[in-house]
Order: sequence, then C-alpha cells, then structure tokens
Amino acid sequence: MRFVNFSEDWEEYKLSDLSTVSTGKAFSSSDFNENGKYLVITNKNISNDSKSNSFKTDRIDISDTKTIQKYNLDGKNILVTMDGVNLGKTGLFSNKNAVLAQRVGRIQSNQFEFVYQITSSNRFLSEMRKLSVGNAIKHISLKQISNYINLVPKSVMEQRYIGILLKNIDDTSITQNKKIKELKTLKKYLLQKLFI
Repeated sequence: MRFVNFSEDWEEYKLSDLSTVSTGKAFSSSDFNENGKYLVITNKNISNDSKSNSFKTDRIDISDTKTIQKYNLDGKNILVTMDGVNLGKTGLFSNKNAVLAQRVGRIQSNQFEFVYQITSSNRFLSEMRKLSVGNAIKHISLKQISNYINLVPKSVMEQRYIGILLKNIDDTSITQNKKIKELKTLKKYLLQKLFI
C-alpha cells in the first residue's frame, strides 16, 4: 500500500542512517538532591506515557554548561531501555528540566514521527531482545540500536507522510481510550446511584 505519487522501491536502512543515537551520563548518586533542578531519567522512567512528567525519579543540580547541553532532554526524544526487564522498550520524552542517565538510549531525528513508529514496533522490541547479552541482567549496546535495519522509503516526503498518518492513528486511539475510560467511570457512578 502506497501514498499517491510515490513508486520508488524501499531500501534497507540502518537506524543510524535516519537518526542520531546516543546515551546518557553516569551521574553519581552522591550528587543527587531531592530539590535538584533536573530530573534524572533512567530506564525505569521509559514508557509510552513518558510524554508527561508525572512520575518520581532522582533529581540533581548541574552547573556545568557542557553537561547540560549534552544530556538535557529538551525537544523531541525517543528513549530506549538498554537493560533490565523492559529492554528494548521505547517512549517519547521531552523536558528541558531533565537529563539523561547512562544505559538509556536516545534517538533524535529530522524524521521523528517515522523513526518513532519504527522503534515502537514489536519487530524492533523483538530484535533488541534477541540481540541482548548478559546472564542476570540482559543489555544492549548503542551499536546494536544504531545497526537496527528496516525497509524504508527513499523519499523523505513519503517517510514524513507515513509518520504523520501513524501518529494521527495513535492520537485518535488515545482520545478514544480516554472517552471509553470516562464512560466506564460514568457507568460505575450511575450503577452506584441507581442501586443504592
């Protein structure tokens, strides 16, 4: 299935051909401060709901401008869990008052929506788990994430259209799920009032 006016073959691209893949810093826990300015984002904070800041995590104060610039999570970021039980899981995250900890992958791209759809797929998750190494705690490397291969349209415009279409479906799904949750809450309320 193709968008109108696009007919070029798709080609295999590495994730690194479409984006920049990096990781965070090994911040010292002795520097953590419950009143610190910056949230320290670790693997435990990654979920599909990471768009919000409504979770608890360590905080830190940082005065070094270079460290802030390199690890600050302002703008659009796809985060990838690089070890533990949720290995390979991705989530969206953006917060100018947050910094990225070590062992969390960060993907940034000019084709953000398209790349997010690739990395949030079950295929990506399965491949990362297949490549993982370690006994008690499995882990993956930045190289393994960067080398992930997917069929991709050559046309940047077609990539953009696909990303936008799938994002719109995600957004609609979220809206519908909220409505369903509200209706269930209403039904529960009515049942309590009707059958006192």
